[in-house]
Amino acid sequence: MAGEKKRLGAADVLAQGGKAWGEGRVDDASKAFAAAALSAPAMPLAHVNLGVALRRQGHARAAVVSHRRALALTPDDAGAHTNLGNALRELGQLSQAEFHARRAVELAPDSDSFRYNLALVLRDTRKYDESLELMRQLTSANPQNGDYAWDLALSELYLGHYAQGWAGYEARWRLARTPKRNLPTPQVLPGQDLRGKTVLVTAEQGFGDALQFARFLPLLAEKCQSLVVECLPELLDLFAALPCAAKVVAKGGELPPHDVWIPIMSLAHWLGIEAKHLPGPVPYLKPPRALAKPLGHPPGSVLNVGLIWAGKLVPRDRSWPLEHLLPLMEDPRLAFWSLQMGERSQDLAELGVGTLVRDLSPAINSFADTAALMQALDIIVTIDTSAAHLAGALGKPTWMLLRYVSDWRWTDHGDTCAWYPTMRLFRQPDPDDFATPVARIKTALTRAADQVVTGLRKQVKVKKVEKT
Repeated sequence: MAGEKKRLGAADVLAQGGKAWGEGRVDDASKAFAAAALSAPAMPLAHVNLGVALRRQGHARAAVVSHRRALALTPDDAGAHTNLGNALRELGQLSQAEFHARRAVELAPDSDSFRYNLALVLRDTRKYDESLELMRQLTSANPQNGDYAWDLALSELYLGHYAQGWAGYEARWRLARTPKRNLPTPQVLPGQDLRGKTVLVTAEQGFGDALQFARFLPLLAEKCQSLVVECLPELLDLFAALPCAAKVVAKGGELPPHDVWIPIMSLAHWLGIEAKHLPGPVPYLKPPRALAKPLGHPPGSVLNVGLIWAGKLVPRDRSWPLEHLLPLMEDPRLAFWSLQMGERSQDLAELGVGTLVRDLSPAINSFADTAALMQALDIIVTIDTSAAHLAGALGKPTWMLLRYVSDWRWTDHGDTCAWYPTMRLFRQPDPDDFATPVARIKTALTRAADQVVTGLRKQVKVKKVEKT
């Protein structure tokens, strides 16, 4: 009797958690689900709901435990399988994620959401044909679903199907997280004649997106009378140096007069960009000002190497443990300069390598500052995508570390990048291998330093001959 009362009480708490979840109060929901799971541990739904909430809070490992608890009680619970697959996918445990995603679809083959989760993990495991077919089926059967359309577009772009991908990319406006701007002027229409028009390009998404798509601004400027560009405040000084823009303004301020507007991430679709159009002229960005004091090469060094080892942690971890990069620093001919910003810049002190890497972060207040510093370096090694886009746009030798699951811009094979001719890609062969790409970079750095030393020796010989 007491157990039955406790179960009924847990059901009420679970319902309260469901109400909080529906109202967007994730933390309150998580507390309620946890209370239900602890007071009635034999209730599978409490564990499943808690796992979903924990994952939303960024606790994927704890979410895995909750879903495994649910499956220990009900091994054929399709919901527990699909949600466990989601959490494992987030942790990069892709083979297990695929197993549970497939099992969910086997148990509930008519569930679109379970098939969608399977399509996502299949894309990550590079089973593209099966993933794309699932995505197309889901989008066709659910034409109003923005999430399905969005991920189909990303899948098309990942495979280089640019015409379909750019068109599908417009589905981002149907996502709750990316509401469309409501401006009093009309948006540019497909194929619209812009001669005699002042066009406003509006800012959206992140820094890397803007830096990548800024290459298309000169193409748009050729088709209109005047170009006005809006950007995030941190990019203002850098974009203000664009010769194609009549005016550049920071997002959040008053917009200048204009006739029509277009989001910056819609430029590729409007311009009809195909693979043959890439990369276009590079460099297409330049620092608006030079360093007040040149970096120079520290005594005994022949190459200045910029280093960024951490970017965004969500929705996917875009970082590389700094301790795995330490082998790069063994060659005394290489001088390392940290361009790392944010909390992860403290990794230098925590690992005791602050004496081996010169920290430039105190000199960085905007992307213009970063651009000036990058211009003074010989090679940029980065995993952060915004830094990679900036260095590539500047035409600097850019060596990018890529986790096993990467963005559509970098695809999943090859060591060159269609978007940036001066970029080399160093990929993880599997999600847990942090050593192999670093070993490849170390070899490449050694070779680059050897080439510089050989060149210097030749210069010395030439000078000796000239003197004699």
